[in-house]
Amino acid sequence: MTSASETGLQVDVDYDGGHAVVALTGEVDAYNTGLLREHLTALTAAGHHRIALDLAAMSFCDSSGLGVLVGAVKRATAESGGVSLFGVPEYFLAILRVTGLIRVLPAFEERAEALGWLSAQ
Repeated sequence: MTSASETGLQVDVDYDGGHAVVALTGEVDAYNTGLLREHLTALTAAGHHRIALDLAAMSFCDSSGLGVLVGAVKRATAESGGVSLFGVPEYFLAILRVTGLIRVLPAFEERAEALGWLSAQ
């Protein structure tokens, strides 16, 4: 499933071994977090509680985007799942470290590592 927003965010959803893989392209900000929230909420509502986010093509993420990601973690962990990240840009890794969110949004270099972590949840 692919969805593009006029506000500069594209969300692509794929599945790999029972895990949802969500690729973000563009900016995640207050103008388009609704699109991302819709996709992530729909995944958990459909029973997908292990979600890997591919952030390699994400060029920006503000605090509203962080809030959407934390909400996804809460929904997933409530169902014994989790959310992992891979392909994370350096600027976003720094934000995760400074805020302490790296503890709830583990970041990996490779897709296989992120999926492996999810399988262990």
